[in-house]
Amino acid sequence: MRAAPVCVMVGGAGTRLLAPEEGEDVSIESSLDSSLESTTITSSPAPSLRSAGSLDKGPHKGFSKCLCWLFGVGITFFLIGSLAIIFPPFDVLMNERLRMLRGFPAFEWWVEPPDEVFLRLYIFNITNKDEFLAGKQKLRLQEVGPWIFRERLRHTDVFFNDNGTMTYTAHRSAEFLPELSGNLSMDTMLVLPNLGVLGVASYMWDASFFTKLGINMMMMNYNSQPIVTMRAGDYMWNNTDPMFSMAGNIMPDLVPTTNLGILHIIYEHFSDEVTVYTGLQNSRRFFLIDKFRGSHRLGLWDGEYCDSVYGASEGVSYPQFLTRNDSLLYLRKTICRATPLYYERDEMRYNMNGLRFELPSNLYASPDEVPENKCFRRRGDFSPQLPSGATDISPCFYNFPLAASFPHFMHASPELSKNVEGLKPDPKRHGSYVIVEPTTGVPMESSARSQSNLVVRPLHGFSKVQAFSNMTIPMFWAEYTQVGLPWYIRWLMYLVVEIIQPSQQPVAYCLVTAGMSILLAAFFGWTCSRNQYRELGGAGSTPRSSSYSSLNLLPSSKSSQISFQPKADKLMHM
Repeated sequence: MRAAPVCVMVGGAGTRLLAPEEGEDVSIESSLDSSLESTTITSSPAPSLRSAGSLDKGPHKGFSKCLCWLFGVGITFFLIGSLAIIFPPFDVLMNERLRMLRGFPAFEWWVEPPDEVFLRLYIFNITNKDEFLAGKQKLRLQEVGPWIFRERLRHTDVFFNDNGTMTYTAHRSAEFLPELSGNLSMDTMLVLPNLGVLGVASYMWDASFFTKLGINMMMMNYNSQPIVTMRAGDYMWNNTDPMFSMAGNIMPDLVPTTNLGILHIIYEHFSDEVTVYTGLQNSRRFFLIDKFRGSHRLGLWDGEYCDSVYGASEGVSYPQFLTRNDSLLYLRKTICRATPLYYERDEMRYNMNGLRFELPSNLYASPDEVPENKCFRRRGDFSPQLPSGATDISPCFYNFPLAASFPHFMHASPELSKNVEGLKPDPKRHGSYVIVEPTTGVPMESSARSQSNLVVRPLHGFSKVQAFSNMTIPMFWAEYTQVGLPWYIRWLMYLVVEIIQPSQQPVAYCLVTAGMSILLAAFFGWTCSRNQYRELGGAGSTPRSSSYSSLNLLPSSKSSQISFQPKADKLMHM
């Protein structure tokens, strides 16, 4: 009996059997069993379209990672550049300085300034004591120094006010540096005018005959001399005289202190409450004084021009964005006023441009030369009519007859120095200046120099001190010098001024442009990859095959091969 053909079809839908034609006497089960017994199905490793797609996943995955990395870099560049345009780093840094926030460098460096200020003290030593007192020679002076001190500055009791100002207490002190003072020490012996004796005599110059007689008797009783030999340390910190001490005990209102040490007087009450401007709304008034000891004025002079401290600076910092047309006001208690400084020239410091401001040569000029200085002469005979080149500063020092001038009477009338010898004014050594970085307002270098002088009135009736009558005697001159800035402040200033400020805008636009370019390139690469992948059929698809061999029995699939090997005996039987 002939077996009907059984077609085994293998394809994408699975494997199925085709039934024999109707009417044929065929046992399907036996035929099928016999056929399957002799049928061997083998799989071929030949790749299909699905396998080809799987092989493309390796390079495609690496390309996707590259695109993700490009997208990340592009977005980062674009965001950084955009933020730098909206919030320029230079403006952010400058505004943070204006706010003076606790914990930030600007505030912490100001509380205890790291820059060093040196005080150099030069004292005038008398070399012809006997000849001068005998009236044979002019007073001959010899400059001795410098004794070098480090001035310490601290700010305490800091309080921020609601009106955009900050109130604090400034403390100054001086520490002697023997290692920098050469062979000078506190034990160096000097020949000096007796400030107590000459001061009392000058103060009582117009007193009655009996008052002068009493003072002369006190001089004789205590053997007080107009010129004395003393230690430099005593002259600076502990200058006393028995007669002067007795006068203080008798007339405490007229002699409020018995210690006339020149540095003792300066630093005895060198703690002052100061209110300055801070904040974004006060960028052009940053760290300028609003009030000093609770007032806009010193309370020492009659005119506002002479007495006002409003808008002055203590020299620690100046307003930002200074120009060559600006002028500065510098407050120093040793000269009892706020002094103007005017632009002189540009100078380089630490590879940065600075503006040099100097004190004008007519700072101590008489009212005849500078009418505005008229208010520095107090009403009545209490204030001496000084020659041009010296200004009364007695209100700051217990009304003791003192005057300020440039060192060695520089820029002064010859009348001031007509009775003394040994003075050698030098503009390079005796002028005052400050070099300010104009963008930040940070002083890079400064030197404030002034001379203190004892003003002696006509001494008629005081025979022992008659030789000093009508003289302005140079006592000493001091130089306050900012020797430099710490390296980290210099580095930060250079970074902000020379690098960030000029480069922030072009760098920001370059970052935005680069970010957009990278994003466009990444998007273009992604688009091309996506189109190419679609052309390959897409990842993860399983194609179906519907083509068959000419026998219509087996699918023409490369992935499967089916062979029929019927047993010989069963074929013969069939």
